[in-house]
Amino acid sequence: MFTEKLCQFVSHTGYEDIPQEVKKAAKRAILDYLGVAMSGSQEPSGRIMCEMIRENCSPEEATVIGARFKASCTLAALANGTSAHTQDYDDCLDFPTAGLAHPTAGTFSGLLTVAEKNHMSGRDLITAYCLGIEAYGKTGLLVVESGVGNRGWEWTGTLGVIGATIGLSKLLKLDQRKMINALGIASTMACSLIRNFGSYAGHIHGGNAARNGIEAVTLALKGYDATGTDVIEGRGGYYNAFSGKLEPLSLEIQQQRLEQLGNPWNLVDPGLMFKYYPCAHISHFGVFAGEELRKKYGFDWREIEGIEFRTPFAPDKIPSFPETGVQGRFNLGYCLCRSLIHGGVKFEFFTDEAVKDADTRNLMKKIKWVALRREDFPGPFGYQEVTLRMKDGRAFNYKVEHPKGEPQNPLTPEEHEAKFRKCARYAHYEEPVISAIRDMVADLENVRDITELTDLLRK
Repeated sequence: MFTEKLCQFVSHTGYEDIPQEVKKAAKRAILDYLGVAMSGSQEPSGRIMCEMIRENCSPEEATVIGARFKASCTLAALANGTSAHTQDYDDCLDFPTAGLAHPTAGTFSGLLTVAEKNHMSGRDLITAYCLGIEAYGKTGLLVVESGVGNRGWEWTGTLGVIGATIGLSKLLKLDQRKMINALGIASTMACSLIRNFGSYAGHIHGGNAARNGIEAVTLALKGYDATGTDVIEGRGGYYNAFSGKLEPLSLEIQQQRLEQLGNPWNLVDPGLMFKYYPCAHISHFGVFAGEELRKKYGFDWREIEGIEFRTPFAPDKIPSFPETGVQGRFNLGYCLCRSLIHGGVKFEFFTDEAVKDADTRNLMKKIKWVALRREDFPGPFGYQEVTLRMKDGRAFNYKVEHPKGEPQNPLTPEEHEAKFRKCARYAHYEEPVISAIRDMVADLENVRDITELTDLLRK
């Protein structure tokens, strides 16, 4: 039931059916995506991916963001989706009981390249993206209650290919039968591993989802089929594979999620987290705590005697020191101590050389880890709390439930634009191109040919 009804919803929903606040949220997400793809393209793994794709000499169909050349749709989507996820700076979708990772890197990358190749409009792109994110979230909620994250699968890729396929099916106007077949093909291509967090391999999750979505939809258009109309909920299908449960998905749960399609839309409820810091979500709590402690108490970090860090992670799960820049983004102690010393984190703190900074490592040695009990968690990521004990006997404390960027503590429009500009400058974009891209995304519904935007991305 779920697969078929999801495709019906997508087929019957047009641009005018999407509320204005949802379309506004979509444009904000698209600007954020472009920024993080720009900056991510300059990181080692982004550069390596772009280099491999350039060497492939594929047809010049779509723009590789940041690298400023064109490749085939599938390879450009692979590059852009990878770059968008390289710094772990891309958006997150978190429900009260479910953290569903990074939806836009996989969902949007293929949409942009296919829209460029086919000279599609901004309205087409907005509609397809909104529906792709909706499918990503509501499909994720089918599985998350059975603890998929504990089995090693990572949402950015496993759900990203669902979001990409639904969005592309809408963009290319697949009929319902072909859309179901595309989902069947995409479900077979769904993959990505939590074990690869903190490595270049983890960055591929968004790009692979986008590339596989394009290939699934292309094959469906050419006549490839899949088994039945229940590839998500049917026996041996997507739900069984990623939940680890052998029994079929209950009709009650299917119906509940179907009733939530567009009611509310994922893009506004719960809404996306637009990251304020270029590191893993779980590291944001410590960075924000360090930043706020410095603002509130104005201490000299050299006077810190000890640090108590209360986190949802057991101490034996937290590496002592990161050995690479990529590992640094996932290291709670490193990110906290960088923030205590510098009042935040910067791109340059996440290089292989920077994570060996002596001051930061010496401060990390003063951390005492305290694991939070599961029942204490207020949401999918719980909270983190930092207590500093100073050499003069004073104690400073800060508890973080929602770091800057989460929907409950969102970026201001000015902060969001500043993030985009910082990312663009990091990728050597200059004025007036940066402002032109910003303005075009703000008016995306009136862009008749998306190549107007992608031409700017190659300047």
